[in-house]
Amino acid sequence: MTAETVFVAGATGLVGKPLIHRLVDRGHHVRALVRNDPSATLMLSMGAEPVLGDLAAPGPWQDHLGDCTSVIDASQARPHGRLTAGRANRAGRDRVRFTQNLLEAIRNGHSPLGSYVWLTGLDELVPGPDRFVDETSPINVRPRGFGRIGSQIRPVLEAAHQSWGLPLVALHMGLIYGSVGWFPDYLRRLQRRRFALVGDAQTFVPLVSAADVARTIVAAVEKRPAGRRYVVVDDEPARQGEFVRFLAERLGVPAPQRQFPLWLAGLIVGRAAVETAASNVRGRNARVKSELDVQLEFPSYREGTPPLVEEFVSATQGRNAGRK
Repeated sequence: MTAETVFVAGATGLVGKPLIHRLVDRGHHVRALVRNDPSATLMLSMGAEPVLGDLAAPGPWQDHLGDCTSVIDASQARPHGRLTAGRANRAGRDRVRFTQNLLEAIRNGHSPLGSYVWLTGLDELVPGPDRFVDETSPINVRPRGFGRIGSQIRPVLEAAHQSWGLPLVALHMGLIYGSVGWFPDYLRRLQRRRFALVGDAQTFVPLVSAADVARTIVAAVEKRPAGRRYVVVDDEPARQGEFVRFLAERLGVPAPQRQFPLWLAGLIVGRAAVETAASNVRGRNARVKSELDVQLEFPSYREGTPPLVEEFVSATQGRNAGRK
């Protein structure tokens, strides 16, 4: 294995910590784009080289891509509050600007790039009659949910791949759970008994752990499968009701019985968020295993979520003890 110099956009996001740890453990040199000094200190403590800057605007940060051999685009532009269709569309336009700034820096660089790993979602794919998606699934021309964001970026990246050889690797992720992001809030609402199912409890939720996403990204960096796309999900699709009951049991609270109809949930959390929650899709991950040789550490939420629940409970008890 040849050591890579990897530029990471989105190093402090949902997959950031496990990704940086795995890249460093594998012997790669990591440059992590961060916006402030505390994040820079964190990256240094993890063995990465921090680069101060903001994807939203060109700047000196772009000079640090000149000798990079791989770029990981895990950046986000998620609005605060309700994820309405309008906000998702605006977030997509913001992400396009981020991507264009990255591509400008890559084209002006000097070293040949081995891979550009882009994280997107399953909402971009049209499921078959069995509600499964895989790498043969067509791209949705009428995007829904989080796909409203990714669908605006895809044409920019594919044009760069076709016109000047951007070594694009697209990872279609399931709903990523980890120690930050939506999952702790999900647990908090369950613990406080303020949770309600969105729509039918039998709908499928395609999940994947942040740790296994990191494994897949690093495999894509090392194997450089330019021009390929992969579906990255757990081995076992989860039904919404079963997933919630499993978490409630581990928190020691009753499983919630309330169910919000989709129209009401849309008013509360936003139309785009509900479109993703109610998409009822399952993913096949055979290609990512065979071509990238990825072995999931957590084949399902039953293995992946208990350590996160324990971490959440310990943190909650610590905060409560501090208030006494």
